[in-house]
Amino acid sequence: MREKLKNLKIGVLAGGKSDERDISIKTGNAVFNALKSGGYNALLFDLDENFTANLKNIDVCFIALHGTYGEDGRVQGALEILGVPYTGSGVLASALAMDKVKSKALFNFYGLKTPSGIVIDKGNVENALNEISKNFEPPYFIKPNASGSSIGCSIVESGGSIDDLKTALNNAFNYDDEILAEKYIKGREIQFAWAFGKALGCVEVKPKDCFYSYTAKYTKGKTEYLINPSLTEKEYKTCESAAVKANEIIGCRGVTRADIILSDDGTAYMLELNTLPGMTELSLVPMIAESKGMSFTELIENIIEDAFAKK
Repeated sequence: MREKLKNLKIGVLAGGKSDERDISIKTGNAVFNALKSGGYNALLFDLDENFTANLKNIDVCFIALHGTYGEDGRVQGALEILGVPYTGSGVLASALAMDKVKSKALFNFYGLKTPSGIVIDKGNVENALNEISKNFEPPYFIKPNASGSSIGCSIVESGGSIDDLKTALNNAFNYDDEILAEKYIKGREIQFAWAFGKALGCVEVKPKDCFYSYTAKYTKGKTEYLINPSLTEKEYKTCESAAVKANEIIGCRGVTRADIILSDDGTAYMLELNTLPGMTELSLVPMIAESKGMSFTELIENIIEDAFAKK
């Protein structure tokens, strides 16, 4: 199959229109450079006015977009209509995973643990303040419904005021008209990679900030990464099972990353699934793959091969 890939024009779609554009460009450049170094015929292009024209010149699309318009099923739908094979999950799975409210409801329905929380619509902040305090105790984790890279996310600590909570809500509303206010679960942050139908491995992230924020994710030295962390067999299996089940529930393809909090009592709380995880120098899935003996180029090749396998 690898020799067949050499004969293809591989398009790497990066950039896009979301708040994660800068990260997408880094992912796209990393993928493009790996393909070029491996002797592949690759084209790096953006989601702009030349998008459709570029699609006519490629045989397969490696989607390196993150966030809105790229990770939420819209681009996937366009590629389906145009008949262009593409990497990652399909339209429905992409849309469900991107929508934290919908995926959370599905996780809960099928028995996965998630933090308790409520959904808040824009313009309903005053009522939301009462609802949050009525439903669960601080600390709270506030996040936009359909955003990534921890953009717009905040923690309101136990000693925080109503004004602190209102500020966190308004900050999240800068990025979405619907947000989630959840009980903040203290525990170990376990990121589980899932690849081509099975669990690949995990990394524990220990950010120097209070949580795995945008700054912690993309600034060198802001986070400690523990590949193959010191989990008991039971803890590992609990996280692995949650990651595999979450992917099955949503119906994912390709490579994903499950964000999990492992609480002190050994409970795995599923936070969200990332259907197009980053491929930058600080990205977690390549770290995990490398620890399993899979080089970055091999990971990219496997992802592209999977794009054809699902046709």
